[in-house]
Amino acid sequence: MVQRFSFVLVLFFLSFIGCRTTSTLNLGNRSITSTEVQEIARTHHARIQSIQGEGRISVETPEIAQSGAFILTLRKPDSVLINLQGPFGIKVGSALVTRTGFSFYNSLENKLITGSTNIENLNRILHVQLSFDDLLNIFTGGGFLDDDLRSPDETRIEDDQFVFIYTSHNSSRRYWIEPTSLYIQRIQFLDRSGKLTLEQSFNDFENVDGIAMPYTIRITQPQTQQMLTLKYSNIMVNVEQLQFTFTIPQNAERIRW
Repeated sequence: MVQRFSFVLVLFFLSFIGCRTTSTLNLGNRSITSTEVQEIARTHHARIQSIQGEGRISVETPEIAQSGAFILTLRKPDSVLINLQGPFGIKVGSALVTRTGFSFYNSLENKLITGSTNIENLNRILHVQLSFDDLLNIFTGGGFLDDDLRSPDETRIEDDQFVFIYTSHNSSRRYWIEPTSLYIQRIQFLDRSGKLTLEQSFNDFENVDGIAMPYTIRITQPQTQQMLTLKYSNIMVNVEQLQFTFTIPQNAERIRW
């Protein structure tokens, strides 16, 4: 059923992008179009319906520098569960995030924090400014913004990579494409003055059941000196039966954001 759904979705997008103009870049003997790269990104995301992974997570800000183990359970289109562990397997907390709301349990302080899933609240939890859809895209390998599903405003070659640049009224985005695989390796967000506000990077790709997955994901906000890094040790995709276990003690202090 998943394969059939993905096939139909790809056909739909193929018919859609067939009516658009494209930009071509050449690097050595390699020639690509923006449509080709966007199609690879779409196909990649369409094939992923769920993820279960584990590894190490680190958060760095001017105030804190912490790291620990994590277990991620993700099911499209609306559920993400992250379990965090500290040294010696001590449970630190759990975060269940859906498209409309979140619940974050701090095990060390026995506090349950709930609220709506918006950029402000996700920033307070993860220390990076992301929407829920941004979160899904990042965990599944990065993708083009909806506004950028068109021919880029500028193309160039930098550091032996293809770069697609999109501009809007007060910002721009740069997508760095690895020329052999055509995977997105970096996405940069710049303000109207050209200053970098957010960067997403995807590295250490490995084949997981025929799907290329980045095992290292990093999100950086230079202006606020915040950085979130995920390093997977194991990833499974399209797991048929996922377990979303989120247990809260009855005596937990409850806080609403």
